[in-house]
Amino acid sequence: MRLTIQSAFDRAARSYDAGRRQLIPCFDDFYDAAIALVTETAPPAARILDLGAGTGLLSALVMDSLPQAQLTLTDLSEGMLERARERFAACGERVVFRVMDHLALADEQSFDVVMSGLSIHHLDDDGKQALYAAATRALKPGGRFVNADQVLGDTPEMEARYWTLWHQAVLASGLAADEIAAAIERQKLDRRTPLEPQLAWLRQAGLSQVECRYKNISFAVMGGVRAA
Repeated sequence: MRLTIQSAFDRAARSYDAGRRQLIPCFDDFYDAAIALVTETAPPAARILDLGAGTGLLSALVMDSLPQAQLTLTDLSEGMLERARERFAACGERVVFRVMDHLALADEQSFDVVMSGLSIHHLDDDGKQALYAAATRALKPGGRFVNADQVLGDTPEMEARYWTLWHQAVLASGLAADEIAAAIERQKLDRRTPLEPQLAWLRQAGLSQVECRYKNISFAVMGGVRAA
């Protein structure tokens, strides 16, 4: 059967969270940077859209800092969103879910924050640019876009070093061999792009204060603000 994003993540849904810390060697710093960028200017009851939310890991971490936030979680994988529904079962109507392709995003000036964690790298370059434009339109004036994702090395040599360093760290973490193999298989779906073009695309989409807040090898946290 042909591997697709939906089938790969439906298959991984049940076990996906268990190996996150091992598969993201810089887990704490990476997510801390994303949460800081999300929460710096968001109001206490912020309306937040999480694109490619998966099991809801990033949303859960953000909600720890913004317990009154209203969250909309989207994902192409129904299996992943089912885990997210379980995670937020006690939150009632403050958390809603959409099974949705990123490029179907059509909201306008609806959210204080649009964020994404380890998902947008599945889009090709044209798709990334289209999504950045749609995410900007979905923000309220003064709202912030945050993308915590993986980026491609600037050269083939740099990318080879990125992969080697990541693989060495994951092997040393003690994660089971079948989990490592499954993660490598899912990487066949990646369409990573270097950091600098993506920062330029965020500016072209209409965002200001564009920055890379954090980068550790391929893991980067970038974002910008829609003009007030």
